[in-house]
Amino acid sequence: ISAGTSHQHQSVTDYAKPNQGTSHYQSTLTTVSTTEHLPPASSDQLDSMLGNLTADMSRQGVNTTQKGCCNACDKPIVGQVITALGKTWHPEHFTCNHCNQELGTRNFFERDGNPYCEPDYHNLFSPRCAYCNGPILDKCVTALEKTWHTEHFFCAQCGQQFGEDGFHERDGKPYCRNDYFDMFAPKCNGCNRAIMENYISALNSQWHPDCFVCRDCSKPVTGKSFYAMEGKPVCPGCVGADEDE
Repeated sequence: ISAGTSHQHQSVTDYAKPNQGTSHYQSTLTTVSTTEHLPPASSDQLDSMLGNLTADMSRQGVNTTQKGCCNACDKPIVGQVITALGKTWHPEHFTCNHCNQELGTRNFFERDGNPYCEPDYHNLFSPRCAYCNGPILDKCVTALEKTWHTEHFFCAQCGQQFGEDGFHERDGKPYCRNDYFDMFAPKCNGCNRAIMENYISALNSQWHPDCFVCRDCSKPVTGKSFYAMEGKPVCPGCVGADEDE
């Protein structure tokens, strides 16, 4: 088994942070809606009424300078205005592009120039955790060509989270070093423990270099010649033969 081909490192990134609109008033005027006491008015009538109201207020010395036009309805904004995404909006028109809920000065996310409330943005666009399939709202782990919550990226065998040493992969699943070698690495025929690095292949088995010793004298088997007895190596000296034989 080659440790190098299975060993990988995950990357952790901070996910996108939300934006926030700002609200301010163009003048001290508090606009009170009286439309419930009036018959329905057409758009032209409303524009005319707004123009007349603006003129009356100006004559009374109230500043009614327009704060631009609303990005949603293209109507002039007088009074409270929301500034977000480099544009201005009537408060009631600055809404989530998906659910149409008013955003006000709450946190929101931007996608393709459109504002979204946090729940809708995460449900629609946030990466999904490969373990729980939930949206990832904060730090995001990228590994095995998938994304994970940091707390959900752990060893498939023991559940231990991975540190800076990374992880090992088998059949698309991540494993810590100990479990990976314990489960999948060849076992040394001398000590029966997992072989994690270099090994000797002999007698149809694998051995740690330190475990490939003579069965009788326990000295390392050096040279090219040795004898096999009961599946174990025996050095020539222990069988009374010259090493070169």
